[in-house]
Amino acid sequence: MNFSLQFPADLPEPTDDGNVDVRIELADGRAYSVTFFTIANLATLMARWGKTGECANGLYVWAKNMIVVQEISQTVIKKVVQDLVETGEIESAGWRIHLPE
Repeated sequence: MNFSLQFPADLPEPTDDGNVDVRIELADGRAYSVTFFTIANLATLMARWGKTGECANGLYVWAKNMIVVQEISQTVIKKVVQDLVETGEIESAGWRIHLPE
């Protein structure tokens, strides 16, 4: 594996109704932050915001570093990140938080 992942200590495994911030560190020193969401979590957020008034009363959800997955689990996230690294799409999908010196 040409990357490492830092998950929150309390990451539930697996869940279909959540989101999680993950730090991705590549072998060359670059690091990225990505927030993984599930479709169920997006629906929950939109319903909640419909009541609170956020995001035009729940009409939309956005995140600069959003990736939607089928479930929040280390296994799924590792597979997704491996694909993003292999295809080079990590540059666009992740929020760069560290450059190698």
